[in-house]
Amino acid sequence: MHALQILLRGSFKKQSDLAANYVALHGGILMSYSIPTVRISRRSPKYLALLASSFVLLAGCVTTTQTASQINQLESIRENPRILLMPPDIKYFLLTAGGVTEPNREWTEAAQQNFSVALQEYAARIGTDLVTIDTVAGVRDEEEKYRRLHAAVGMTLQQNHFGAKPLPSKQLPDNERRFDWSLGPGVSQIGDKYDADYLLFVFYRDYQASGGRVAFAVLAAAFNVGVSTGYEGGFASLVDLKTGDVVWFNTVAVGAGEMRDPNGAKTAVERLFKDIPTS
Repeated sequence: MHALQILLRGSFKKQSDLAANYVALHGGILMSYSIPTVRISRRSPKYLALLASSFVLLAGCVTTTQTASQINQLESIRENPRILLMPPDIKYFLLTAGGVTEPNREWTEAAQQNFSVALQEYAARIGTDLVTIDTVAGVRDEEEKYRRLHAAVGMTLQQNHFGAKPLPSKQLPDNERRFDWSLGPGVSQIGDKYDADYLLFVFYRDYQASGGRVAFAVLAAAFNVGVSTGYEGGFASLVDLKTGDVVWFNTVAVGAGEMRDPNGAKTAVERLFKDIPTS
């Protein structure tokens, strides 16, 4: 069975139903994450508002991290479980005066490099056997498919597990939520290929306001109108490569860390991987 069809086990049977689960229930805006189609331009103000809402709903004015986990300890037939790092999906954007988001390659590359160094240092410190996928030849189609799927699952998970409106199939008594999410057993092929036990994903977005956007926000504030001046936030997931289950998930928003700076990247790593299970 295709991974997309078994994402939410027992809840959706068809890809069309799965796509419906990727709709963000904010203001009636439709945003489908059916791979590879996205119905709202990623450069539009609506997309920024939609993505930001995923994190703003979970955060106040201080750094917020929220964690859910199925396990307390990693398991493996080897002495030290091996974690495979999917190339982190980290991107920086400039938010223009008109509210349009423009990808910034220089910022993104700096952030990705600093994050990679910081994560390797962090993994060594906590004694984790972390291996990375070689991206010199580019991310292969199968791996890219799961990276995109993870982004969709992650946004759905944080909205429904930590947000105000859980999926009916995930609702438990006393307003508890069932942490039962999966990328599908097909992901085990990646585990076999790289001889790994777990797959680690990272999704992070940072929108930096331009000088014109800040000036516009100040002017708007004089008329009691709120204008977004950007945001930062993301999430990390640990997937069991035997089953495809998401066994650990952490979301962070507001003040997560300025990854363009090496020290800021270290802060971001500490917050993204807070309470990650170890062996």
